[in-house]
Amino acid sequence: MGDVHRAVVLDGLAAADLEVTPINDRRWMTMLEGERKRTIPVLLELGDRSLTVTSLLAGVPDDGHAEVYRILLARNQRPAPVHFGLDDEGDIVLVGRVPREALDATSFDELLGLVLTWSDETFDQVLRAGFGDYIDVEQRWRAKVGLPPNPVGGSSA
Repeated sequence: MGDVHRAVVLDGLAAADLEVTPINDRRWMTMLEGERKRTIPVLLELGDRSLTVTSLLAGVPDDGHAEVYRILLARNQRPAPVHFGLDDEGDIVLVGRVPREALDATSFDELLGLVLTWSDETFDQVLRAGFGDYIDVEQRWRAKVGLPPNPVGGSSA
């Protein structure tokens, strides 16, 4: 299906110099690079009415569930075309949507930018709140073998 909206997506991915793995003629995978969350997988799906992006932020939290969900719900209060949710397995995902009639080069770039920004801004908080026990074990191991602390660990509680 060759249409203007498909061209917007493909041209936007090319303009951002992103490697793309086509799944079919309306679905693509790419990877954004953040500062805190270094790899941000993004699935783009061009539907009949909108472009949807889905990105994995983190797996199911090991602990601190209430705090993790508080962080995510607080972020969801910001007006934006992206929001946090859970997939069928309980993994934390970031989902965004732009209606086809509003999809152009600017809205596409803004959507990817929001996915990158929200992932980067939220990742360390979610790790500290939901994976604190794992981080503590890793920090102790790093100290034992003479490695510097993992900066994500910060002052994990």
